[in-house]
Amino acid sequence: MTIGRKDVVAAALTLLVIATFIATHEGWGVPLIGGSHRWAALAITILGVLACAQGTVSDGRAPRLLGWLGTLAGALAILAIASGSLTVLSLLVVAVVLLWFAATVRHGRHATAGEPRIALHGPR
Repeated sequence: MTIGRKDVVAAALTLLVIATFIATHEGWGVPLIGGSHRWAALAITILGVLACAQGTVSDGRAPRLLGWLGTLAGALAILAIASGSLTVLSLLVVAVVLLWFAATVRHGRHATAGEPRIALHGPR
């Protein structure tokens, strides 16, 4: 399996999503977020959108699944921002992580023409 630069960027953004959730859950008082679940939801939504922007468009079943999962994440984002619920926020984080995981696996299986790749296996 190989991954590209965009996959690495999406992984870093997804790690920031997880760190943001942990910071608000533990009440660490991180600037911009503080202890507010609403601010965390907004930050996580922005990071999730930036991670999804690293994706590529293609045909088949995977994009449909990712589309449905993205729609669910969007609905959870709106609900998390409106309600400030930690439960909904945690579901949003799960949706973002699932989107990243599914897209990364899909990208690893289907190499994009012209994009530099990083091998995840040793020399053969």
